[in-house]
Amino acid sequence: MLALSVWLCLVDPAAALRVNFASQGDSDRMTFSFDSSTLPENSVRRTGARELRVSLPASVWDAEPKPGSKDFPGKLVKSIAVDGDTVVITTQTDAIGFIRLPTPGKAEFVLQVFRDPIGARWKPNGSKPAAAAVPAPAAPTASLPAPAAIPQAAQPRGPEASETETDLPPESADGGDRKPFFAVPYTVRTEVAPPGDGGAQPGGEQALPQAVEAQPAAAVSDPQAQGAAALPQPAPPPQDGQYPASSELRFRAVNKTAEEVKFAELAGPQAGGAEVVEAVPVSVGDGSAVGGSVAPPPMDGQGPPVDVPVQDGEALPVPPSDGQVGGSVAPPSVVQGAPPPRLSPEEAAQVPPMVQVEPTPQADPVPAEVPPFEQPETGQNGTGQNGTGQDGVEDPLDPAVVAKAKEQELADKVYEAQSLMFNGKLDEALPLFEDILRMPEVPLHIREETLYAVADIKKQKYGNDLAGNFRDISQAFIEAMNINLRSNRVPSALLNLGLLNLQVNNFPEAKAYFKVLQDNYPDDDNIPSISYYWGEYYYKMGDYLKAADQFQYLIQTYPEHQLVKEAAYYLADSLNRTGFVEQAYQIVDYIDKRWPDYYMENAEFLRLAGGVEMALDKLQEAKNHYFTYYNLNPDSEGADVVLARIGDIYVRQGEKGAAKQIYERAVLDYPDKEGGLIARMRLAEEGIYDDPTMGDMVSVFDRPYNLRPEMIYQEIVERYPDSPLAPIAQLKLAMWHAFNKQYPEALGAAQDLIEKYPDSPLVRTARTLGDSVFALAVPGMVAEERFGRVVRYWETYDFIGKEDTKVDDAIITQVALSYWKVGKPEKALELIKPYLGKTQIPGVSDEALGLAVNIYLDQLAWKEIADLVAMARANWTLPPERLRQFEYAQAMSLQNLGNADKALAMWADLAKDVKVDPAFRAYAMYYMAKSAMDQQDLRRVFVYAQEALSLLLQTKGDPEKIKDAVLMSIYATERSGRYEEALKWAREYDRYIDVDNPEWASTRFKLARIYRKAGAIEEWKQLLGDIIEKKPDSLQAQLAKSALDTYDLEQKAQQYAPAPQ
Repeated sequence: MLALSVWLCLVDPAAALRVNFASQGDSDRMTFSFDSSTLPENSVRRTGARELRVSLPASVWDAEPKPGSKDFPGKLVKSIAVDGDTVVITTQTDAIGFIRLPTPGKAEFVLQVFRDPIGARWKPNGSKPAAAAVPAPAAPTASLPAPAAIPQAAQPRGPEASETETDLPPESADGGDRKPFFAVPYTVRTEVAPPGDGGAQPGGEQALPQAVEAQPAAAVSDPQAQGAAALPQPAPPPQDGQYPASSELRFRAVNKTAEEVKFAELAGPQAGGAEVVEAVPVSVGDGSAVGGSVAPPPMDGQGPPVDVPVQDGEALPVPPSDGQVGGSVAPPSVVQGAPPPRLSPEEAAQVPPMVQVEPTPQADPVPAEVPPFEQPETGQNGTGQNGTGQDGVEDPLDPAVVAKAKEQELADKVYEAQSLMFNGKLDEALPLFEDILRMPEVPLHIREETLYAVADIKKQKYGNDLAGNFRDISQAFIEAMNINLRSNRVPSALLNLGLLNLQVNNFPEAKAYFKVLQDNYPDDDNIPSISYYWGEYYYKMGDYLKAADQFQYLIQTYPEHQLVKEAAYYLADSLNRTGFVEQAYQIVDYIDKRWPDYYMENAEFLRLAGGVEMALDKLQEAKNHYFTYYNLNPDSEGADVVLARIGDIYVRQGEKGAAKQIYERAVLDYPDKEGGLIARMRLAEEGIYDDPTMGDMVSVFDRPYNLRPEMIYQEIVERYPDSPLAPIAQLKLAMWHAFNKQYPEALGAAQDLIEKYPDSPLVRTARTLGDSVFALAVPGMVAEERFGRVVRYWETYDFIGKEDTKVDDAIITQVALSYWKVGKPEKALELIKPYLGKTQIPGVSDEALGLAVNIYLDQLAWKEIADLVAMARANWTLPPERLRQFEYAQAMSLQNLGNADKALAMWADLAKDVKVDPAFRAYAMYYMAKSAMDQQDLRRVFVYAQEALSLLLQTKGDPEKIKDAVLMSIYATERSGRYEEALKWAREYDRYIDVDNPEWASTRFKLARIYRKAGAIEEWKQLLGDIIEKKPDSLQAQLAKSALDTYDLEQKAQQYAPAPQ
């Protein structure tokens, strides 16, 4: 029979009293339904090793036919029969426990019989005295991110058990005798948790794993001593499941038990070489659980109080000091652990005075159940004592009748408010409870219950905005607590107030309330909850180390507490999140051994366990946990990622065929989810690269015609920017561009990752990648004279040139060169300044000096050039070619600073060295020609000017100096009487001057003068005419007119001159 989905339902043919039977897991469930409108008084007792008796009033059979005898094919129940006024249930084993649960609003109750190895110790009533069970105050819980609810543990027993078996008062149909809902603290009124292994009691009914709505508490049967070893539960028989054909993947397991879902791998010997995961029998009584097994949860709709008889037996032993409880697995100590934070004197000064709580003395206990009102009895003697006259007609003025009417009105209001509250209609229930509080002469116990109900409703109603409704909620709890400071509800109220203040970050007040609870109720079952809530608070705030300390303290100090299971889970998760994976594994192993089926309550435990084990290379264990999670529900949240992780495990185990099948299935079933995207990336990359480096990815990208990686990266980045995979896809996209030398795209992709996902741990890798890409790109961009792009990248991407940079000094020098070329010389000088000190940096300082000299030359900063070159010549070792460059700069600075004599010697050295750069020699020859001009050494002027002109033209030098060299050639030839040569150079010079040049008129006039000296009168007259025509307003035009007029006069005068003798 399958525990999860197969229900076997057998109905007795009786006309009125119906007994419905259902088998679920390791428990059998019988529902006793009555046709009457009210539920008769009833009780259930264990009267034999394999016998339970359901006692009903004799009068019930007047209206209800007795059910017939019936054999049931249950796992525990063998048959049901009627013996007088009782129903006898015979079981197939003595290792049982049971629990009775009335159904609210219906004339029926549920009897659930479950497997309990410790129940085999049950003995008939003996002479050993025992005390009646005392209900324990329930511990509040809080809303947690995990899907599992927090179970409610049984109250630890005293050293002795009661002398006789007792039972809670039978329930009446109208609920008048049932324990009020308000006795249960707000935070534990949640759904019943699925079965676990904590807190079970032998031989009788069990405490519920968790309180249920409309179900205040569950008294438990008194256990036998746990000193002796628990009887082991028989292991399930070997599974002979039929597996799919070879290479067929078993992805879904439906209608499976907790054990059967563990068969979840590739079946067959050829499915990638993977073996089927064998089911591991879960032994409940072998020391892997605390105190035996826990009762399976009741079905939906069950919620009134639990009626549980107490069996004779020995008291529970005190837990050993080392935390090994009743033969169970001891919780490991993986971190130091810390008690809850205490109130410091400074914080105490900030807290206003609180109510002084008086703990309830042991000699005067508060009754476990106080009925809110009593049902009026029907009169039997016909007297006026019951509010009726002798004729049976009520007198409306009789005080008893008036009191009865008021009591009935109050009862109706309470019942209506309770019903609304039970059904979750808090907005409608709250006004009714507030109306009850405004009614006069409300009994104290009802007023107390109502105040606690109001506080609970407000906390539930305003749970999403505690800060905005803090005053209203806290005042409600304080008012409820103040009505009876000796109430057994005070500890839970203090806990709720402390938790409320903690949730709104009022730490001093939270610590103060917790301190009052600890000081006044040191043995209360709510005390361990303080550590749990502090741990939960730190966990939600992301302070996982402090959370781990609190959870460790709880499971080590209170190993049997109801919250230990959840605390252990969050401890493991906190340790895993902080990188303490080894310690997290110890807790995971502890949970696995103590609560083997915990994953049925909280499936996220399987994911946590798988992740921890995968990090520790415990691949087979991780695979088992992951497969179990996936097969429980392939449609659950995270199943896609789990399936991808299973594929990763196969890859790491070398089973690439199986891995490929898993990945392909993930892509097929979850194309748009994270797991499907992971699988697509794995298939494209043919490996696992979750922490990629450029070196790793080169081997992936260096495959011919392989464009698949880029396509999947681009798709994830563009279509799923919010996916957890988006940052790594963005990084890999940048690497892809870098590998293909698409440097601008690579830099842009790296910058996108930094801007879109600033909190990603991959940001550091992206910055390093971008920095490296820039260092690779700069030399090529400088060679192509793309100086603007270099500057733009340098200014745009802030990751360039930072810590651990690949941008070295040579790259920075090239960036400075780019700044100079784009017209930002000051920025260039700023970048190279560190390299221009007295300490020479080989290979960098001389380049920086050359750049600085060129910048200063452009700026005509002669003094800076002279000082810089002098420093370098005094402190650095320079190669000859670099030294000549700096000598040129120094000579230029001396020339422009007026030290022409000093400069002339340096110009001469440079001019005669043919190894000197032609540009430098051109300037050297030019200044030597100028010096010869000053000395009127026409021969040297012509020689130096001709050489300077040739070198300047060769190096595309300064145009003004080229023209000046031509003019010096004209001057030398003209003055030496070589007019033909002078005319040639004059025509050459004319090529460099256009009409719009301010020097055009003067140059043309000089040229005309040379033509006249050379005897070319016609050319002379033509040049002068051009000047008069094109520049009529210039001085040269006036001189030209005067020259022409003079020439005409001279020609006319010659006509009258006497003939030569």
